[in-house]
Amino acid sequence: MDTIPTHTKVINPVKKFLLVVFILFGFFAVLREFRRTPRFGTADNTLRIQRIGSDGAVVSEDFQPRLAPYLAVYHGAGWCPPCQLFSPLLAEFYHDADKTKLRFQLVMVNYDRSDDDMIAYMRQHAMEFPAVRRGEAGGWGAATGRGIPNLIIIDTSTGRVVSSSYDGNTYQGCDRPLSVLRTIVAEGHP
Repeated sequence: MDTIPTHTKVINPVKKFLLVVFILFGFFAVLREFRRTPRFGTADNTLRIQRIGSDGAVVSEDFQPRLAPYLAVYHGAGWCPPCQLFSPLLAEFYHDADKTKLRFQLVMVNYDRSDDDMIAYMRQHAMEFPAVRRGEAGGWGAATGRGIPNLIIIDTSTGRVVSSSYDGNTYQGCDRPLSVLRTIVAEGHP
């Protein structure tokens, strides 16, 4: 009768299963950390947006995201308390920025539940920039992180993300990309 040598251990099936599960979870955790930042080079050339006109009326029109060298994409919603804090700052920046040199454009990808909620949120903070609901944003609706508010600055010629509220999966806040946007307005590049 053959016997198993004492130096050879038989792995219990439960231990083997747990080892496999542990390895798989570890693999997916590492993979998630190294996921690629979205590239916007293949996003549509036209979006159907809404904005608040100078008379307060809602205007629907086509928006061409690649007209300027940089596009700022703001992911936000009226139901989001951090968005409620950041949106007035972004609206003030946009209102005061020199847009005549066409160094950047700004569009909001909105996460509200309805068009009416989105328009109410835009009016609440006097957001003059165009907005599109998340489901209608196409490739421009891709996010660089897992939450809102998220401000992403994109080089429209390459589709490369220049700055974002997220560094990988870590939320850094909207101040850094807003600072980059201020530099673009002042100098023409980040």
